[in-house]
Parts: sequence; C-alpha cells; structure tokens
Amino acid sequence: MVKLTEMTQQVTSALARGINYLLTLQQDDGKFEGQLSASTFPSCAYAWIQLAQGETPSSEQIAWFINTQNEEGAWGLDTSKHSNPNATLFSKLILEQISEASSQSQIQDTLSKIPHHPLDLALLKLAYATFGRFDWHKLSISKKALPLMHVIKILKSIPVFRPLLKPPRHKLPPVDLFNTPLFQDLFIAEQHTLVPVFILIELNTSNRQDILESLVAWLKSKVLSDGSWFRVNYITALSVLTLIEVKKHGHSDSSITDLIQNGIQWLKSTQNPDGGYREALNLNVWDTALSVIALTEVEPDYITHTDAIENAAQWLVDQQNGDGGWAFSGMQDSALPSDADDTALATLAIIRSEQESRKTNSAIEQGIAWLKQNHGEDGSWSTYQPGQGDVGCVSITAHAIEALLTYTQNGENTPQIADGVKWLRAAIHNDGYWDDLWLAKRTYGTASALMALVKSGTGDVLERREGVRWLENSQNPDGGWGEDMFGNPTHSTIEQTAWSIYALLLSGAVNPTIQKGIDYLIRQQRRNGSWQESCVGIYWEIIGGYSDPIYASVFPILALNQYLKQTQ
Repeated sequence: MVKLTEMTQQVTSALARGINYLLTLQQDDGKFEGQLSASTFPSCAYAWIQLAQGETPSSEQIAWFINTQNEEGAWGLDTSKHSNPNATLFSKLILEQISEASSQSQIQDTLSKIPHHPLDLALLKLAYATFGRFDWHKLSISKKALPLMHVIKILKSIPVFRPLLKPPRHKLPPVDLFNTPLFQDLFIAEQHTLVPVFILIELNTSNRQDILESLVAWLKSKVLSDGSWFRVNYITALSVLTLIEVKKHGHSDSSITDLIQNGIQWLKSTQNPDGGYREALNLNVWDTALSVIALTEVEPDYITHTDAIENAAQWLVDQQNGDGGWAFSGMQDSALPSDADDTALATLAIIRSEQESRKTNSAIEQGIAWLKQNHGEDGSWSTYQPGQGDVGCVSITAHAIEALLTYTQNGENTPQIADGVKWLRAAIHNDGYWDDLWLAKRTYGTASALMALVKSGTGDVLERREGVRWLENSQNPDGGWGEDMFGNPTHSTIEQTAWSIYALLLSGAVNPTIQKGIDYLIRQQRRNGSWQESCVGIYWEIIGGYSDPIYASVFPILALNQYLKQTQ
C-alpha cells in the first residue's frame, strides 16, 4: 500500500495536471467544448443523402466504414465497437450501393466478411425501401390500429404496464397518426424523426396531397437558424433526404432547394477527422456547465487562469433561452428547446461561479423558475416537458435537486426537493442500482442518485446503503468501473470510474474500493494531464453512444478533488 503522504502527492499532481488540461479545452468565447466521436447511423445517413443525389461518398468516408468494421465482419453503433445487427445492415446497404458505382477491391473484401442478419428494424427497412429493396406498403401498421394505440397510451400511464407496452420496432406507425392528438404526445425527438419518415412513406404509397402539404409545412417550420433540424445529425439527414425526394416528386417550392443546401452544409460540419460523422454538432452547454462545476469545486490555488470560470459563466448566461431554460447546444436565438438537464447544470454552474450582476442574477432566477415549472407530478424531472412522451430521469432529477438546493432561500424550494428525493428513492432497482437514460447507465444513474441523496441530507437511508453496496460490488479487478449502454459489465472507463468514486466518497465510504479506483485514475492519466475518453454518452438505441473528452476530464477532477478533501 502506498503511504498516505505519497498518495496525496500523487493525487495532488494528477489533479493539477487534469485541471490544466481541461483549461486547454476552453475556447476564446468562454465555452468548453469537446469533439464528440463519430457513429455508424449518422455516417450511413449522410452517405445515404449523397447516394440519393447520384454522388459517391468520399474516400475518407469509405475508409471510415472499412476501418470501423469489427473482426467478425460486423459494425457497432459507436466507438465501443460492440457488434450490432442494425448498424451492420445499414453499413452493408451503403457499401453495396457504393460498390455498384465503384469496384474497389477493399469494398468487396469488406462486404464479403459481413455476417447475415435478418432485416427487422423499421427505420432500417425505410432505408432499404428507398433503394428499392423493401416494399413501401409493408413499412407501417394500418391506420385502423389508431384506436388501439390510444388505448395503449392510456395503459402506459399506469406504471405497472409501462415496461410491457413498448412500440413495435419492426413496423412504423401509420402516417395518419400525424393528425391525431397522439402525435402531440410523442417525445419531441420522435416527432422530428417521424415526420420525414411519414413524408417518404406517403410519397411512395398513397401520395395524398393534403397530408403531404401538412407534413412538409410542419417539417419546414422546424428547421433551425443554422440549417439543421433539432441540431441532431440523423434527424437532419432524414429531413434533408425527405426534401430531396419531395423535390423529385414535383411537390417542391422555391424554399426547398435552400433548405436542402443549408441542411447538407450543416451535416458536413458534423464530420470528424477520421471520416465518420457524429450524431450532434456539439453539447457545449453541458460541457461548459460541467467544467465550471468541476473548477469551482477545487481549491483556488489549482486554477492559474482566474478568468476561466467567469468567462464560461458569462457564455452560459448568453445562451439562455427566452423561456428561462437552456438547450443542449448554444445558439443564442432560443430556436432549440430548453431541456431540464442543461437548465439544471447551467443554473448550478452560474450560481457556483459567484458572478454578481443583474444579468447573472436574472439568469439564475429564470433557470430556477423553469425547473420548478417543469417539475413532474410524480416528483421527477424528465428531459423536456413532463407527460409529453417523456419519462422521469434519475440523473436529471438529481441535477435539478442540486440546483434547487444551491439556490434555496427560506425553504422556498423545499417541496420540490422533497418530492424529487422521494421519487429517487422509489426509482431504485431491486438489485440496488438506478438506471439512467442518457449516460452509461447503471453506474451513472446510481452515482447521480447517491449524490442527490447525500447532498439533500437524507441520512443513512436504505436506498443509499444499497446504492453504495452495488457500486462497490461492480468494481472491476483493475480498480475501475465499466458497462455498456445496456448496463452490461465491460472494460473499465475513466468516466464511469470517476463518477463512481466521487459518489462513494460523498457517501462516506472508506474502504479499499476507493483506493483501488484512485490508483486506476492515476495510472491511466497521460503526461499532458488528459485521460482517454470512452463511449459513455447515450442518445438512443439505434444511434448508440458517444465519447467526449470533456467528460474524461471533469469527472476525474471531481473524484480526485473529493479524495483530497476527505484524506487531508
């Protein structure tokens, strides 16, 4: 065992170098922003657009597909490289279309290695249909099923039925869903995905002019000022592809050409140096808020650039939407909808920055008001608006609780905090962990819940003890923690190790588990102070996850700093 003084010196050195590296990721305008990793569905989607226009993807794009093929011939959804049938079938479709125009031997070799998988996912069948390889009429369920879908919606409001009533993956909903209240109740990302899908299906089946006009009008109304839809690659790619097909079918107007060109330009900006495409342009609000929170937790002696926090906090203030919340990506025009996680973390970061000005104070007050207004009836916070196709999220609820705790004056936020804590305690799994929606997965959910329980002063409750026990039992032999996006144990990652240690330290755990985790973080740090980022960020199950170098800096900083606080 390393002596405490020697370990303290190692941790102090690692923390200082980690902070110095994090500061190099701050940009001139004050924001922190890490480049997200590329993934398969967005990379296929952009190639799909090129092929639809008679273009051949670049050699860099083709090389990306060849280089990311796994040994067994399949592709993963993301950089974690866990083979996935849908990612494999999408990549196969794109490479087969490219090979028809180009007889490159490398493409033929790549295709020859691909294992067989049955075509099952409806969104993937859509891509095959556009290339004449699936029947358009078999994509959707009948509109006669709409009354049944309404009954299912009612049943899903009952918690016991919710896990049993998932929408079918092999069929898409009928186009006529668009004109029903059911569509308005869908999760916002589902709406943005389904409208272009509905247009493509309608163009190639019934071709009803009134329906098409309504769908196209909706799609045009949702384009953002930067030319994207929802600032998400796959949604933007589907929208652009749809408008290309609308134009081909003679339903075009003068604005559609500009929308196509602007969308394609935006999509090009999501290409990474490795030739692949990432799902989002950036997550700079989250990156900046997390960075400020980490930097404000450490002792001032570690931060040589004293204006870093002030500039980052001011950038966050400038990105606030008109409704008082924050979106995941700063646009300064309120075009992207506010979400609870970015609002909670941005508000918390500005509070923690201790910047005193009328504009800053107003931003905090509006952020808190947004969180209180969007508090779910069950006590949780969801990603966007509770009850509209959205569900409570463990980490978001934990972040909202912490923001309210930090701002609370005269007990005015006590009811919301108490309700949030009650929801968290009830959300624990029977095995002692919490599942999260957005980051991987059980480690992040459990760590976030423990942080909220500790900081809210809930005491030594059963759920807290069970969460600590689950984290301790989930540690890998190398001292780290790791799991994939579905919660399956895997190799250790820096991010999951760091947030697990931080939660255990906050919970008061004192045992070899923490020491082994700290040792792992120190061993894995690079000379320049950085750590290797891993695929721990999750979008949704057909996209997979992403890695972000910001995460691999802020979470170790929090863990190392907390260790020093509790051992010195």
